[in-house]
Amino acid sequence: MESPFETCPLKDWEVDLSTLLPASHRIRGDHIVSPSRSDTRVFLENELLIPRIDAIRKQLWMCGRPMPPRPLHKQVLLGREITIAEEADHHCVWASDKIYLKPLPAYLLHPGFWRTHLSDRKGGDSLNDDALKTHGPSTVQETYTASVGDLAACARGLLFSYTALIAYESDFKIAKEKFLIPEEVDWSSWRILCEEYLTNHTYQSVNPRYWYGELRMPRLNKVYKYGKGHIFRGFSSVGSPSSYDDWLRDNFAYLSLVFAFVVVIISAMQLGIATERLAGNASFQNASYGFTVFSIVSLVILSGLIVVIALCMIASNWIATKTYEKRRFEETGVDINGLTSVRRS
Repeated sequence: MESPFETCPLKDWEVDLSTLLPASHRIRGDHIVSPSRSDTRVFLENELLIPRIDAIRKQLWMCGRPMPPRPLHKQVLLGREITIAEEADHHCVWASDKIYLKPLPAYLLHPGFWRTHLSDRKGGDSLNDDALKTHGPSTVQETYTASVGDLAACARGLLFSYTALIAYESDFKIAKEKFLIPEEVDWSSWRILCEEYLTNHTYQSVNPRYWYGELRMPRLNKVYKYGKGHIFRGFSSVGSPSSYDDWLRDNFAYLSLVFAFVVVIISAMQLGIATERLAGNASFQNASYGFTVFSIVSLVILSGLIVVIALCMIASNWIATKTYEKRRFEETGVDINGLTSVRRS
């Protein structure tokens, strides 16, 4: 699989490819390393793969339509705030009045990078000795989780989404203002790149996630909560209440709305009982009594359920935090009690 385009829109096309990478990136174990000093293949897996979206590939029809994303100017017309999200699985995901977009990396705009790192003939990079010496064997991933073809499919999908997002020069200006594309790319070179890419584009060459354009965050959360069993966290915490107080406030607000409807119905029943026609109606009396008792019991149960869920969330997060803290300190070789570094054998 070669580069999907030949013209390099970057002004300095002879640049050292390593300079197109970010300053740092996070690998397994939450260790921070320099992409230029570590394995580029591992970096690309962390940057481009979307395993959480792939895990619900068959349910994506619930979250969006199988069509390219709408241009940036259309997103603005819809009242959506364009927000940067460097995580690939948040790209083209929207919620309420925001749409999250992963900026198009400069390295994906260089044909040489595709031939070097995203070509099946290359087969990927191997771990280098400098990375092992600098970071230690415990902080460097030693195995790959995807093939070069999978990486290229995700990269092609991301690039394809931008050919749809930046269709007009007005979209291009919005992209520049929001730092979605490198500053050195100009409109004419972008048009040429899109022409070259779209000439040979096929949907079979991109990751199936990119068959769908914009995905809805609330529906992704529901799929993960009820389909994957991630009851507390869902797909993402982005846009969710940031504290337990906010979570309780939101849920009790919904419960208050239900309570308001119940009050209206009970008030209507009381008025009905006060009338001569319904005062002696045994069926209406029984229905009013049953609904009143049911409403009281239901509201008490729902209130208790909200509190229980909140307590379970607190306990779950506390256990997860303490477990992670213990594992993290063991991996980094520090002693939180003595506040000193310890050498592992």
